[in-house]
Amino acid sequence: MKKLAWTFLTAASCVAVILACGTLAAAADDGAAAKDEQARLEGVWSFASVKVNGQPQPVAGHEADRMIFQKDGRFTVVQRPGITHGTFKVNPGHTPKQYDVRIETGRLKGISVPAIYELAGDTLTICMPLGGSERPTVLESKPNDGHLFEVFKRERETVKEALIAAGHRDLTGTWQAEVYALDGKPASADDLKKIQLVFDAEGNTKALNDGKLFIASSTKIDPTANPETIDITFTGGEGKGGTALGIYKLEGNLLTICRAAPGKPRPTEFSSNPGSGLTLMTYHKLAAGPKHLRPMRRAQ
Repeated sequence: MKKLAWTFLTAASCVAVILACGTLAAAADDGAAAKDEQARLEGVWSFASVKVNGQPQPVAGHEADRMIFQKDGRFTVVQRPGITHGTFKVNPGHTPKQYDVRIETGRLKGISVPAIYELAGDTLTICMPLGGSERPTVLESKPNDGHLFEVFKRERETVKEALIAAGHRDLTGTWQAEVYALDGKPASADDLKKIQLVFDAEGNTKALNDGKLFIASSTKIDPTANPETIDITFTGGEGKGGTALGIYKLEGNLLTICRAAPGKPRPTEFSSNPGSGLTLMTYHKLAAGPKHLRPMRRAQ
């Protein structure tokens, strides 16, 4: 039963944890208080204790799980089996304080949940409904009350450090090309089927053409930038020794990268037009099992 409860928690907690992590926008009349609360919540938080329907849940084995509040109001929850991103609005003018979360990625995308919280020093306590839309009225979890109750502790890790680690984890895996356009010239559908990009957990990449390596690189990412940036240093194959500046975005299992040629300025938008010298690439992530390719996209 405890194992089932924790399994449910990891799904529901991607709602709850998320509640403690996201877009701290406030109602106009509480703008100053909301901004102050946003500054207090900014940081990296780890699980200290969890209850579901009043029953304590095991936290052991989840020491690496984190929730991350950003200054701009976005949040990230790093929790097995994956990473969840979202936004939330905070209203500290109520007793207990209220916040509303919206999940923006993953299988719970689009779900909004009302919750309550308390922030005391480096301890954050939240309570939220596991199902339905009725906001809890007290920060507690009793048997069969349908509530998720969590306590978090602030970590010394910086937001940027945590987001970079989460970003590398998001990117780790094998990606199949859907779009590859150089200087406005798109690759053919037959060529796209042969192109794959493989990221490891440290950000090293291998570009494969029909299974053969043609470019190796190391990458440096900044998920706090807008748009998010990626610096690609070629360590093998074409362009070895050069560094290309780029931008990227990850939308679910769809990765888009736009980069300049080595020595050229970083692009500011996701496009590749004739004469721009930019390379626009879009990939979708392959599952660990059989490779089912999605329809190819046209270069924009």
